[in-house]
Amino acid sequence: MKPANAAARHWAAAEENSLLWGIRALVWVYRLFGRWVFRLFLRPVVSYYFIAGRLARESSRDYLRHLAGFYPELGIGSGLWQSYRHFLSFGETLLDKIVVWTGNITPEQVDFPNRQLLLDLIDQKRGAMLLSGHIGNLEICQAIATVRGHIHLNILVHTKHAEKFNRLLGSRGSATIQLIQVTELSPAIAITLQEKIERGEFLVMVGDRVPVQGSRTVSASFLGEDAEFPQGPYLLASLLRCPVFTLFCFPVDGRFKIHLEPFAANIRIPRGGPQRSHALAALARQYAERLEGYCRIAPLQWFNFYPYWGRPAANDKAPIAAEDK
Repeated sequence: MKPANAAARHWAAAEENSLLWGIRALVWVYRLFGRWVFRLFLRPVVSYYFIAGRLARESSRDYLRHLAGFYPELGIGSGLWQSYRHFLSFGETLLDKIVVWTGNITPEQVDFPNRQLLLDLIDQKRGAMLLSGHIGNLEICQAIATVRGHIHLNILVHTKHAEKFNRLLGSRGSATIQLIQVTELSPAIAITLQEKIERGEFLVMVGDRVPVQGSRTVSASFLGEDAEFPQGPYLLASLLRCPVFTLFCFPVDGRFKIHLEPFAANIRIPRGGPQRSHALAALARQYAERLEGYCRIAPLQWFNFYPYWGRPAANDKAPIAAEDK
């Protein structure tokens, strides 16, 4: 059962303290002076968000506590310093987004070891769903669009945040990438997506945030405790009868690495009864396990700054400079 204040703490309702003028300034700093000067300006901006964003800060520490308990071999802490590093890591993704959407990234900067999986689908003119999450930088998938010819990616995004960021960068998108801004999947949108799949295009969805509207969620264990995951990607894949792959991208040693892996060749969700619930729960757990693995590889690259396990973290009591315990 969800807590009584779940609606108030929904990720889409959480204040992001975007401070548009500050981020616009950072965009111009990058455009005028480059990456290293950008980083000098980034730290005070991130510091402001870290100090002012109590809910985001507590949620970051809650995630780090779960991660430390689930993967003790990482030796990661959940103190304020480690949480601050988590915020800085998120700030770096802003720079990566700017780099991508201003066209300053090339395929030579991206490692894509399972590239052939995608090329085979393109050769067969088969569409597929690419199931991603808020780990690393999904925008790097723009680099995929240059793999061969005109591969078309359709990214389903939340309207408010997509419009805000696109307005910020003055981005007009890409000829091979379409942002489909939806808050709920309607029959009309489902038909449009079916047509895209039949044309050999790809759909990109995230599997680690619950719907903005409605209650179609499923519980699955994630980092040692049950959390809510959306049913939508699996229901849509069952409706579209298309293969599903997971897609994640995050920086490794100064480069970007795209992780593309098969998830399900053919998802079929029963129409009702306990079998339907069991099927959805199994798929959500399969996704959560894969997400756990990538959180282990890149522990400070998972960015969901809201109470993911349905409750706020413990109050902060240590000074910002305190060492992690």
